[in-house]
Amino acid sequence: MKLLRYLPFGLLPLAAGCAGSEALDNGQIDTPGGSVNVVQGGAQDIALFRSIVEQGQVPTPDTLDPVGFFAEHAIDLPDADCGKEICIHPYLAVAPRFNGGNWTMAFVAMNTPVDPSELDRPPVHMTIAVESSTFTNITPSMFQAGVEGLIASLRPEDRVSFVVYGDHAQRKLLLGEPGSEEVSNAITAVVEDLTFTSTNAALFDGIAAAATTFEDGYAEGFVGDTRLLLVTSGHATIGITNTDHILEMGEAIVEQGSAFGVIGVGTQFDAKIPSALGSMGAGTYAYAADSNDLSGLLTEEGQTTLYPLATEFNLTIKPSAGYKIGRIYGTKRAGYGPEGAVLSMPALFIGQRDGASDVGGSRRGGGGGLFVELLFDESSSGGVGADAPAFQVSADWKSAEDGAPQLTDLTMINSLPPGQNPDEMWWNLSDGGSGKQYMMLNMYLALRGAVDFYQTGDCARALGVIDMMQTPVGAWLGQYSDTDIQDDNLLMLQLRQNIQNACSASQSTTVPIEPTNFSGGCCYS
Repeated sequence: MKLLRYLPFGLLPLAAGCAGSEALDNGQIDTPGGSVNVVQGGAQDIALFRSIVEQGQVPTPDTLDPVGFFAEHAIDLPDADCGKEICIHPYLAVAPRFNGGNWTMAFVAMNTPVDPSELDRPPVHMTIAVESSTFTNITPSMFQAGVEGLIASLRPEDRVSFVVYGDHAQRKLLLGEPGSEEVSNAITAVVEDLTFTSTNAALFDGIAAAATTFEDGYAEGFVGDTRLLLVTSGHATIGITNTDHILEMGEAIVEQGSAFGVIGVGTQFDAKIPSALGSMGAGTYAYAADSNDLSGLLTEEGQTTLYPLATEFNLTIKPSAGYKIGRIYGTKRAGYGPEGAVLSMPALFIGQRDGASDVGGSRRGGGGGLFVELLFDESSSGGVGADAPAFQVSADWKSAEDGAPQLTDLTMINSLPPGQNPDEMWWNLSDGGSGKQYMMLNMYLALRGAVDFYQTGDCARALGVIDMMQTPVGAWLGQYSDTDIQDDNLLMLQLRQNIQNACSASQSTTVPIEPTNFSGGCCYS
Protein backbone atom coordinates (compact mmCIF):
# COMPACT_ATOMS: atom_id res chain seq x y z
CA MET A 1 0.00 0.00 0.00
CA LYS A 2 1.43 3.36 -1.04
CA LEU A 3 1.26 5.75 1.86
CA LEU A 4 2.35 8.99 0.25
CA ARG A 5 2.40 9.85 -3.40
CA TYR A 6 3.22 13.08 -5.15
CA LEU A 7 3.77 14.22 -8.68
CA PRO A 8 4.24 17.91 -9.30
CA PHE A 9 1.46 18.10 -11.89
CA GLY A 10 -1.50 15.73 -11.83
CA LEU A 11 -2.74 14.84 -15.30
CA LEU A 12 -6.42 14.73 -14.45
CA PRO A 13 -8.33 16.65 -17.17
CA LEU A 14 -10.38 19.42 -15.62
CA ALA A 15 -13.90 20.31 -16.58
CA ALA A 16 -14.37 23.36 -18.75
CA GLY A 17 -15.95 26.44 -17.26
CA CYS A 18 -15.80 30.21 -17.24
CA ALA A 19 -13.84 32.32 -14.81
CA GLY A 20 -15.73 34.10 -12.07
CA SER A 21 -16.84 37.56 -13.15
CA GLU A 22 -15.13 39.11 -10.14
CA ALA A 23 -11.64 37.96 -11.11
CA LEU A 24 -9.96 40.77 -13.02
CA ASP A 25 -6.93 39.73 -15.07
CA ASN A 26 -4.49 42.36 -16.27
CA GLY A 27 -3.31 41.98 -19.83
CA GLN A 28 -3.78 38.26 -20.41
CA ILE A 29 -4.35 36.92 -23.93
CA ASP A 30 -7.28 34.67 -24.77
CA THR A 31 -6.17 31.47 -26.46
CA PRO A 32 -7.94 28.16 -26.90
CA GLY A 33 -6.91 25.33 -24.66
CA GLY A 34 -7.86 22.55 -22.30
CA SER A 35 -6.56 22.14 -18.76
CA VAL A 36 -4.06 20.11 -16.80
CA ASN A 37 -4.15 20.82 -13.10
CA VAL A 38 -1.15 22.16 -11.21
CA VAL A 39 -0.83 20.86 -7.65
CA GLN A 40 1.55 21.87 -4.92
CA GLY A 41 4.64 19.90 -4.01
CA GLY A 42 4.15 17.26 -1.33
CA ALA A 43 2.18 14.11 -0.67
CA GLN A 44 -0.84 13.35 -2.82
CA ASP A 45 -2.85 11.26 -0.36
CA ILE A 46 -3.34 10.55 3.36
CA ALA A 47 -3.22 6.76 3.05
CA LEU A 48 -1.11 6.47 6.22
CA PHE A 49 -3.74 8.36 8.24
CA ARG A 50 -6.52 6.29 6.65
CA SER A 51 -4.77 2.99 7.32
CA ILE A 52 -4.39 3.83 11.02
CA VAL A 53 -8.08 4.72 11.28
CA GLU A 54 -9.05 1.51 9.45
CA GLN A 55 -7.06 -0.44 12.06
CA GLY A 56 -9.30 1.01 14.79
CA GLN A 57 -6.68 3.42 16.14
CA VAL A 58 -6.45 7.19 16.53
CA PRO A 59 -3.66 8.67 14.37
CA THR A 60 -1.27 11.31 15.63
CA PRO A 61 -1.71 14.81 14.13
CA ASP A 62 1.51 14.59 12.08
CA THR A 63 0.08 11.73 9.99
CA LEU A 64 -2.68 13.99 8.60
CA ASP A 65 -0.77 15.65 5.77
CA PRO A 66 -2.76 18.72 4.63
CA VAL A 67 -1.27 18.74 1.13
CA GLY A 68 -2.08 15.07 0.69
CA PHE A 69 -5.60 15.56 2.02
CA PHE A 70 -6.46 18.37 -0.38
CA ALA A 71 -4.89 16.54 -3.31
CA GLU A 72 -7.30 13.64 -2.83
CA HIS A 73 -10.17 15.84 -3.99
CA ALA A 74 -11.09 16.53 -7.61
CA ILE A 75 -11.88 20.20 -8.24
CA ASP A 76 -13.10 21.68 -11.52
CA LEU A 77 -11.29 24.76 -12.76
CA PRO A 78 -11.88 26.96 -15.80
CA ASP A 79 -9.94 26.14 -18.95
CA ALA A 80 -6.29 27.21 -18.92
CA ASP A 81 -6.85 29.84 -21.61
CA CYS A 82 -4.81 32.68 -20.10
CA GLY A 83 -2.14 32.64 -22.80
CA LYS A 84 0.63 31.52 -20.45
CA GLU A 85 2.16 28.22 -19.35
CA ILE A 86 0.49 28.62 -15.94
CA CYS A 87 -2.97 30.04 -15.32
CA ILE A 88 -3.94 31.35 -11.88
CA HIS A 89 -7.51 31.00 -10.59
CA PRO A 90 -8.46 32.90 -7.39
CA TYR A 91 -11.64 32.30 -5.36
CA LEU A 92 -13.19 33.81 -2.23
CA ALA A 93 -15.64 32.52 0.37
CA VAL A 94 -17.25 34.48 3.21
CA ALA A 95 -19.19 32.63 5.91
CA PRO A 96 -20.11 32.73 9.61
CA ARG A 97 -17.91 30.81 11.99
CA PHE A 98 -19.53 28.38 14.38
CA ASN A 99 -19.31 31.00 17.12
CA GLY A 100 -20.88 33.66 14.91
CA GLY A 101 -17.61 35.33 13.93
CA ASN A 102 -16.47 36.00 10.39
CA TRP A 103 -14.65 33.46 8.19
CA THR A 104 -13.18 34.94 5.00
CA MET A 105 -11.02 32.55 3.01
CA ALA A 106 -9.06 33.00 -0.21
CA PHE A 107 -8.26 29.99 -2.39
CA VAL A 108 -5.86 30.02 -5.33
CA ALA A 109 -5.51 27.10 -7.75
CA MET A 110 -3.47 26.73 -10.93
CA ASN A 111 -3.59 24.83 -14.20
CA THR A 112 -1.74 24.73 -17.51
CA PRO A 113 -2.66 24.37 -21.18
CA VAL A 114 0.47 22.35 -21.82
CA ASP A 115 -0.28 18.76 -22.82
CA PRO A 116 2.72 16.52 -22.02
CA SER A 117 1.56 13.92 -24.53
CA GLU A 118 2.33 16.42 -27.30
CA LEU A 119 5.89 17.13 -26.11
CA ASP A 120 8.94 15.44 -27.57
CA ARG A 121 10.69 13.31 -25.00
CA PRO A 122 14.45 13.98 -24.94
CA PRO A 123 17.00 11.41 -23.76
CA VAL A 124 17.13 11.17 -19.98
CA HIS A 125 20.13 10.65 -17.72
CA MET A 126 18.64 9.09 -14.59
CA THR A 127 20.76 8.78 -11.48
CA ILE A 128 19.49 6.50 -8.70
CA ALA A 129 20.97 7.33 -5.30
CA VAL A 130 20.10 4.68 -2.70
CA GLU A 131 20.86 4.61 1.01
CA SER A 132 22.53 1.47 2.36
CA SER A 133 22.06 1.97 6.09
CA THR A 134 20.37 0.04 8.86
CA PHE A 135 17.57 2.65 8.81
CA THR A 136 16.20 1.54 5.44
CA ASN A 137 15.13 -2.10 5.92
CA ILE A 138 15.37 -2.61 2.15
CA THR A 139 15.07 -6.19 0.94
CA PRO A 140 17.85 -6.36 -1.69
CA SER A 141 16.00 -8.77 -3.98
CA MET A 142 12.90 -6.54 -4.10
CA PHE A 143 15.04 -3.48 -4.75
CA GLN A 144 16.71 -5.33 -7.59
CA ALA A 145 13.36 -6.32 -9.08
CA GLY A 146 12.14 -2.74 -8.90
CA VAL A 147 15.29 -1.25 -10.43
CA GLU A 148 15.22 -3.81 -13.22
CA GLY A 149 11.60 -2.84 -13.89
CA LEU A 150 12.59 0.83 -13.91
CA ILE A 151 15.42 0.28 -16.37
CA ALA A 152 13.25 -1.90 -18.60
CA SER A 153 10.97 1.13 -19.03
CA LEU A 154 13.79 3.40 -20.18
CA ARG A 155 14.62 3.92 -23.85
CA PRO A 156 17.82 2.92 -25.65
CA GLU A 157 18.98 6.54 -25.89
CA ASP A 158 18.58 7.03 -22.12
CA ARG A 159 21.42 6.57 -19.66
CA VAL A 160 21.51 5.47 -16.02
CA SER A 161 23.95 6.07 -13.16
CA PHE A 162 24.04 4.60 -9.65
CA VAL A 163 25.18 6.07 -6.33
CA VAL A 164 25.12 4.20 -3.00
CA TYR A 165 25.63 6.03 0.28
CA GLY A 166 26.09 4.86 3.86
CA ASP A 167 29.20 5.99 5.73
CA HIS A 168 30.09 7.81 2.52
CA ALA A 169 28.88 8.01 -1.08
CA GLN A 170 30.16 5.71 -3.82
CA ARG A 171 29.46 5.92 -7.53
CA LYS A 172 28.70 2.49 -8.95
CA LEU A 173 28.02 3.45 -12.56
CA LEU A 174 28.08 6.44 -14.90
CA LEU A 175 26.03 6.67 -18.10
CA GLY A 176 25.15 3.01 -18.43
CA GLU A 177 23.04 1.97 -21.40
CA PRO A 178 19.71 0.37 -20.41
CA GLY A 179 19.78 -3.38 -20.92
CA SER A 180 23.57 -3.58 -21.12
CA GLU A 181 25.78 -5.99 -19.19
CA GLU A 182 27.43 -2.95 -17.60
CA VAL A 183 24.13 -1.91 -16.02
CA SER A 184 23.38 -5.46 -14.92
CA ASN A 185 26.76 -5.68 -13.18
CA ALA A 186 26.18 -2.31 -11.50
CA ILE A 187 22.82 -3.47 -10.13
CA THR A 188 24.55 -6.53 -8.65
CA ALA A 189 27.11 -4.25 -6.99
CA VAL A 190 24.40 -2.03 -5.54
CA VAL A 191 22.49 -5.03 -4.19
CA GLU A 192 25.65 -6.30 -2.49
CA ASP A 193 26.02 -2.94 -0.75
CA LEU A 194 22.42 -3.13 0.46
CA THR A 195 23.18 -6.56 1.96
CA PHE A 196 26.08 -5.22 4.05
CA THR A 197 24.50 -2.08 5.45
CA SER A 198 26.14 0.75 7.35
CA THR A 199 24.98 2.22 10.65
CA ASN A 200 25.35 5.73 9.17
CA ALA A 201 23.61 7.70 6.44
CA ALA A 202 25.64 10.37 4.61
CA LEU A 203 22.60 11.92 2.96
CA PHE A 204 24.28 15.14 1.81
CA ASP A 205 27.14 13.18 0.26
CA GLY A 206 24.68 10.94 -1.57
CA ILE A 207 22.86 13.88 -3.13
CA ALA A 208 26.13 15.65 -3.97
CA ALA A 209 27.52 12.52 -5.61
CA ALA A 210 24.37 12.25 -7.72
CA ALA A 211 24.81 15.87 -8.83
CA THR A 212 28.36 15.15 -9.99
CA THR A 213 27.10 12.33 -12.22
CA PHE A 214 25.14 14.93 -14.18
CA GLU A 215 28.19 17.17 -14.50
CA ASP A 216 30.38 14.27 -15.58
CA GLY A 217 27.67 13.02 -17.92
CA TYR A 218 27.61 16.32 -19.77
CA ALA A 219 31.41 16.25 -19.87
CA GLU A 220 31.19 12.80 -21.51
CA GLY A 221 28.93 14.24 -24.21
CA PHE A 222 25.43 13.36 -22.93
CA VAL A 223 22.74 15.69 -24.29
CA GLY A 224 19.27 15.57 -22.75
CA ASP A 225 17.38 15.92 -19.46
CA THR A 226 18.70 14.90 -16.05
CA ARG A 227 16.74 13.25 -13.29
CA LEU A 228 17.65 12.22 -9.75
CA LEU A 229 15.77 9.55 -7.81
CA LEU A 230 16.68 9.42 -4.12
CA VAL A 231 15.80 6.34 -2.05
CA THR A 232 16.21 7.37 1.57
CA SER A 233 15.21 6.78 5.18
CA GLY A 234 15.40 10.55 5.71
CA HIS A 235 18.23 10.22 8.24
CA ALA A 236 21.43 12.24 7.96
CA THR A 237 23.90 11.04 10.59
CA ILE A 238 27.37 11.65 9.18
CA GLY A 239 29.13 14.29 7.10
CA ILE A 240 27.04 17.42 6.55
CA THR A 241 23.90 16.80 8.58
CA ASN A 242 22.48 20.32 8.69
CA THR A 243 18.98 20.20 7.20
CA ASP A 244 19.22 23.62 5.55
CA HIS A 245 22.45 22.69 3.77
CA ILE A 246 20.92 19.45 2.50
CA LEU A 247 17.85 21.28 1.19
CA GLU A 248 20.01 23.96 -0.41
CA MET A 249 21.87 21.24 -2.29
CA GLY A 250 18.56 19.78 -3.49
CA GLU A 251 17.24 23.15 -4.63
CA ALA A 252 20.48 23.90 -6.48
CA ILE A 253 20.03 20.68 -8.47
CA VAL A 254 16.42 21.55 -9.33
CA GLU A 255 17.29 25.12 -10.27
CA GLN A 256 19.69 23.70 -12.85
CA GLY A 257 16.70 22.02 -14.51
CA SER A 258 17.00 18.50 -13.08
CA ALA A 259 13.96 16.58 -11.89
CA PHE A 260 14.29 15.34 -8.31
CA GLY A 261 12.19 12.44 -6.99
CA VAL A 262 12.17 10.99 -3.48
CA ILE A 263 11.09 7.57 -2.25
CA GLY A 264 11.09 7.15 1.52
CA VAL A 265 11.81 3.75 3.05
CA GLY A 266 12.17 2.05 6.42
CA THR A 267 10.18 1.62 9.60
CA GLN A 268 12.33 4.41 11.11
CA PHE A 269 11.51 6.77 8.25
CA ASP A 270 12.04 10.43 9.18
CA ALA A 271 9.87 12.51 6.85
CA LYS A 272 11.31 15.96 7.62
CA ILE A 273 13.98 16.17 4.91
CA PRO A 274 12.29 13.93 2.29
CA SER A 275 9.05 15.90 2.65
CA ALA A 276 10.89 19.19 2.13
CA LEU A 277 12.72 17.81 -0.90
CA GLY A 278 9.47 16.41 -2.25
CA SER A 279 7.77 19.80 -1.89
CA MET A 280 10.15 21.40 -4.43
CA GLY A 281 7.72 20.59 -7.25
CA ALA A 282 10.32 18.63 -9.19
CA GLY A 283 9.36 14.96 -9.06
CA THR A 284 7.74 12.04 -7.30
CA TYR A 285 7.42 12.00 -3.52
CA ALA A 286 6.32 8.67 -2.08
CA TYR A 287 6.76 6.47 0.96
CA ALA A 288 7.16 2.72 0.40
CA ALA A 289 5.32 0.80 3.10
CA ASP A 290 7.36 -2.34 2.45
CA SER A 291 9.78 -3.89 -0.04
CA ASN A 292 6.99 -4.98 -2.38
CA ASP A 293 5.76 -1.41 -2.48
CA LEU A 294 9.28 -0.15 -3.14
CA SER A 295 9.62 -2.52 -6.08
CA GLY A 296 6.38 -1.22 -7.58
CA LEU A 297 7.31 2.42 -7.04
CA LEU A 298 10.66 1.97 -8.76
CA THR A 299 9.03 0.30 -11.74
CA GLU A 300 6.47 3.11 -12.02
CA GLU A 301 9.26 5.67 -11.83
CA GLY A 302 10.73 4.33 -15.05
CA GLN A 303 7.34 4.71 -16.75
CA THR A 304 7.06 8.39 -15.83
CA THR A 305 8.51 11.24 -17.87
CA LEU A 306 8.95 14.71 -16.37
CA TYR A 307 9.24 17.88 -18.43
CA PRO A 308 10.40 21.20 -16.94
CA LEU A 309 7.71 23.87 -17.29
CA ALA A 310 8.84 26.83 -15.20
CA THR A 311 11.63 27.96 -12.91
CA GLU A 312 11.83 30.52 -10.10
CA PHE A 313 8.08 30.45 -9.53
CA ASN A 314 6.76 32.95 -6.97
CA LEU A 315 3.16 33.66 -5.95
CA THR A 316 1.97 36.34 -3.52
CA ILE A 317 -1.49 36.90 -2.03
CA LYS A 318 -1.66 40.51 -0.86
CA PRO A 319 -4.61 41.54 1.34
CA SER A 320 -6.49 44.68 0.34
CA ALA A 321 -7.62 47.48 2.64
CA GLY A 322 -9.74 46.11 5.47
CA TYR A 323 -7.96 42.74 5.63
CA LYS A 324 -4.83 41.11 6.98
CA ILE A 325 -3.39 37.63 6.50
CA GLY A 326 -4.33 34.90 8.98
CA ARG A 327 -3.59 31.20 8.73
CA ILE A 328 -2.26 29.52 5.58
CA TYR A 329 -3.15 26.01 4.44
CA GLY A 330 -2.42 23.84 1.44
CA THR A 331 1.32 23.76 0.87
CA LYS A 332 4.36 23.40 3.09
CA ARG A 333 6.39 25.92 1.11
CA ALA A 334 4.02 28.83 1.67
CA GLY A 335 4.78 31.40 4.33
CA TYR A 336 4.42 35.03 5.37
CA GLY A 337 6.15 37.81 3.46
CA PRO A 338 6.17 41.59 3.85
CA GLU A 339 3.18 41.96 1.49
CA GLY A 340 1.18 38.87 2.42
CA ALA A 341 1.24 35.12 1.90
CA VAL A 342 4.08 33.90 -0.33
CA LEU A 343 4.67 30.63 -2.17
CA SER A 344 8.03 30.04 -3.87
CA MET A 345 9.04 26.99 -5.92
CA PRO A 346 12.49 26.50 -7.50
CA ALA A 347 10.92 24.77 -10.52
CA LEU A 348 7.69 23.24 -11.79
CA PHE A 349 7.58 20.11 -13.93
CA ILE A 350 4.80 18.42 -15.83
CA GLY A 351 4.63 14.63 -15.88
CA GLN A 352 3.32 11.79 -18.00
CA ARG A 353 3.35 8.05 -17.43
CA ASP A 354 3.64 5.66 -20.36
CA GLY A 355 0.34 3.88 -20.86
CA ALA A 356 -1.57 5.99 -18.33
CA SER A 357 -3.20 9.39 -18.44
CA ASP A 358 -3.20 10.06 -14.69
CA VAL A 359 0.04 10.22 -12.76
CA GLY A 360 -1.39 12.06 -9.79
CA GLY A 361 -1.18 8.96 -7.60
CA SER A 362 -3.93 10.21 -5.32
CA ARG A 363 -7.34 8.85 -4.39
CA ARG A 364 -8.73 11.12 -7.11
CA GLY A 365 -6.40 14.06 -7.40
CA GLY A 366 -6.59 17.64 -8.56
CA GLY A 367 -7.49 19.37 -5.31
CA GLY A 368 -4.20 21.06 -4.64
CA GLY A 369 -4.19 24.78 -3.99
CA LEU A 370 -3.36 27.51 -1.52
CA PHE A 371 -5.82 28.61 1.18
CA VAL A 372 -5.20 31.94 2.90
CA GLU A 373 -7.38 33.24 5.73
CA LEU A 374 -8.27 36.94 5.48
CA LEU A 375 -8.90 38.53 8.87
CA PHE A 376 -10.84 41.76 9.34
CA ASP A 377 -8.38 44.62 9.86
CA GLU A 378 -10.26 47.45 11.55
CA SER A 379 -7.24 49.76 11.36
CA SER A 380 -7.33 49.81 7.54
CA SER A 381 -11.06 49.36 6.92
CA GLY A 382 -12.13 53.00 6.88
CA GLY A 383 -14.44 53.69 3.96
CA VAL A 384 -14.22 50.16 2.53
CA GLY A 385 -17.67 48.90 1.63
CA ALA A 386 -19.22 46.22 -0.53
CA ASP A 387 -17.88 45.23 -3.96
CA ALA A 388 -14.34 46.29 -3.07
CA PRO A 389 -11.09 44.32 -3.55
CA ALA A 390 -10.38 41.65 -0.93
CA PHE A 391 -6.98 40.53 -2.16
CA GLN A 392 -4.59 40.65 -5.09
CA VAL A 393 -2.73 37.59 -6.31
CA SER A 394 0.42 38.03 -8.38
CA ALA A 395 2.69 35.35 -9.80
CA ASP A 396 5.94 35.49 -11.70
CA TRP A 397 8.20 32.81 -13.13
CA LYS A 398 10.60 32.04 -15.95
CA SER A 399 9.67 29.82 -18.85
CA ALA A 400 11.69 26.60 -18.74
CA GLU A 401 11.79 26.62 -22.53
CA ASP A 402 13.51 29.94 -23.14
CA GLY A 403 13.90 31.66 -19.77
CA ALA A 404 11.41 34.39 -20.71
CA PRO A 405 9.87 36.09 -17.65
CA GLN A 406 6.12 35.66 -17.11
CA LEU A 407 3.82 37.70 -14.87
CA THR A 408 0.18 37.49 -13.81
CA ASP A 409 -1.81 39.88 -11.62
CA LEU A 410 -5.41 39.30 -10.53
CA THR A 411 -7.74 41.05 -8.09
CA MET A 412 -10.59 39.35 -6.24
CA ILE A 413 -13.68 41.33 -5.21
CA ASN A 414 -15.78 40.76 -2.07
CA SER A 415 -19.46 41.57 -2.55
CA LEU A 416 -19.65 42.18 1.23
CA PRO A 417 -17.80 44.78 3.31
CA PRO A 418 -14.71 43.46 5.16
CA GLY A 419 -15.67 41.33 8.18
CA GLN A 420 -19.40 41.21 7.37
CA ASN A 421 -21.18 37.85 7.24
CA PRO A 422 -23.86 36.81 4.75
CA ASP A 423 -27.44 37.20 5.93
CA GLU A 424 -27.88 33.42 6.23
CA MET A 425 -25.73 30.79 7.94
CA TRP A 426 -24.27 29.75 4.62
CA TRP A 427 -21.32 31.01 2.65
CA ASN A 428 -21.13 33.67 -0.01
CA LEU A 429 -18.98 32.40 -2.90
CA SER A 430 -17.21 34.55 -5.47
CA ASP A 431 -17.84 32.09 -8.31
CA GLY A 432 -21.36 31.01 -7.35
CA GLY A 433 -20.31 27.36 -7.38
CA SER A 434 -20.70 24.59 -4.83
CA GLY A 435 -17.78 25.73 -2.68
CA LYS A 436 -16.33 22.23 -2.59
CA GLN A 437 -12.82 23.53 -1.98
CA TYR A 438 -14.02 25.26 1.18
CA MET A 439 -15.97 22.24 2.34
CA MET A 440 -12.86 20.08 1.98
CA LEU A 441 -10.92 22.65 4.02
CA ASN A 442 -13.53 22.44 6.77
CA MET A 443 -13.37 18.64 6.68
CA TYR A 444 -9.59 18.78 7.05
CA LEU A 445 -9.84 21.23 9.95
CA ALA A 446 -12.41 19.02 11.68
CA LEU A 447 -10.23 15.92 11.32
CA ARG A 448 -7.19 17.84 12.51
CA GLY A 449 -9.13 19.35 15.42
CA ALA A 450 -10.34 15.91 16.51
CA VAL A 451 -6.86 14.35 16.61
CA ASP A 452 -5.37 17.48 18.20
CA PHE A 453 -7.95 17.44 21.02
CA TYR A 454 -7.48 13.69 21.51
CA GLN A 455 -3.69 14.11 21.64
CA THR A 456 -4.08 16.54 24.56
CA GLY A 457 -6.48 14.19 26.38
CA ASP A 458 -9.59 16.26 25.64
CA CYS A 459 -11.94 13.47 24.52
CA ALA A 460 -15.05 15.61 24.90
CA ARG A 461 -13.97 18.19 22.36
CA ALA A 462 -12.39 15.57 20.09
CA LEU A 463 -15.84 14.00 19.75
CA GLY A 464 -17.61 17.35 19.78
CA VAL A 465 -15.84 18.83 16.78
CA ILE A 466 -16.89 15.83 14.67
CA ASP A 467 -20.48 16.04 15.90
CA MET A 468 -20.51 19.77 15.19
CA MET A 469 -19.50 19.15 11.56
CA GLN A 470 -22.34 16.71 10.89
CA THR A 471 -24.91 19.47 10.42
CA PRO A 472 -23.00 21.48 7.77
CA VAL A 473 -21.66 18.46 5.88
CA GLY A 474 -25.11 16.89 5.87
CA ALA A 475 -26.62 20.12 4.56
CA TRP A 476 -23.95 20.45 1.86
CA LEU A 477 -24.28 16.84 0.72
CA GLY A 478 -28.04 17.39 0.61
CA GLN A 479 -27.42 19.93 -2.14
CA TYR A 480 -24.42 18.40 -3.92
CA SER A 481 -23.63 14.76 -4.63
CA ASP A 482 -19.89 14.37 -4.12
CA THR A 483 -17.99 11.15 -3.47
CA ASP A 484 -14.91 12.91 -2.10
CA ILE A 485 -16.78 14.69 0.70
CA GLN A 486 -18.85 11.58 1.40
CA ASP A 487 -15.62 9.60 1.83
CA ASP A 488 -14.22 12.33 4.10
CA ASN A 489 -17.30 12.12 6.29
CA LEU A 490 -17.14 8.33 6.50
CA LEU A 491 -13.50 8.62 7.55
CA MET A 492 -14.43 11.23 10.14
CA LEU A 493 -17.21 9.06 11.59
CA GLN A 494 -14.89 6.07 11.74
CA LEU A 495 -12.33 8.22 13.54
CA ARG A 496 -15.06 9.30 15.96
CA GLN A 497 -15.80 5.66 16.80
CA ASN A 498 -12.10 5.01 17.41
CA ILE A 499 -11.88 8.03 19.71
CA GLN A 500 -15.04 6.92 21.52
CA ASN A 501 -13.62 3.43 22.05
CA ALA A 502 -10.22 4.67 23.19
CA CYS A 503 -11.70 7.22 25.58
CA SER A 504 -14.12 4.71 27.07
CA ALA A 505 -11.26 2.27 27.64
CA SER A 506 -9.27 4.93 29.48
CA GLN A 507 -12.35 5.95 31.52
CA SER A 508 -12.17 9.48 30.14
CA THR A 509 -15.41 11.40 29.70
CA THR A 510 -17.09 10.77 26.37
CA VAL A 511 -19.81 13.41 26.59
CA PRO A 512 -19.16 15.58 23.51
CA ILE A 513 -18.50 19.30 23.86
CA GLU A 514 -18.75 21.38 20.69
CA PRO A 515 -15.70 23.67 20.46
CA THR A 516 -17.33 26.71 18.88
CA ASN A 517 -13.92 28.39 18.48
CA PHE A 518 -13.22 25.80 15.77
CA SER A 519 -11.02 27.39 13.08
CA GLY A 520 -13.38 26.47 10.23
CA GLY A 521 -16.69 28.03 9.38
CA CYS A 522 -19.86 28.04 7.26
CA CYS A 523 -23.01 26.09 6.64
CA TYR A 524 -24.22 25.80 10.22
CA SER A 525 -27.95 26.07 10.75
